[in-house]
Amino acid sequence: MPSTAEEFENLGLLKDGIYKRLEFSIQLILDTLSAIGRKNGIIAVSYADMIAGLKERGILPEELAEKASFLKDLREILIYDYDLMDDGIAFRNMDEYLEHIESLLNFIRGAVG
Repeated sequence: MPSTAEEFENLGLLKDGIYKRLEFSIQLILDTLSAIGRKNGIIAVSYADMIAGLKERGILPEELAEKASFLKDLREILIYDYDLMDDGIAFRNMDEYLEHIESLLNFIRGAVG
């Protein structure tokens, strides 16, 4: 990652690649949470329903459910409303996004390990 928001904004295709990798990472987490849900008998028609089901059954702690829900919303923006992404805000919050991903990956490792 560049050291300033301005450098990040000027990355062009590299910046787009960072966003795409972020999107793929989130997608893999959501798909894995869905698999965990199905394994536990949760039938959901949306990622929001799956996250809620995992939380309600005590499988996914509330803090992680909030992080998963946030990442779900971020993924929707990255896919469907890309023009809404503010590069400066994304740059400032990238560490938070990555922390959310890491927290959920640690949960998944424990759940399927």
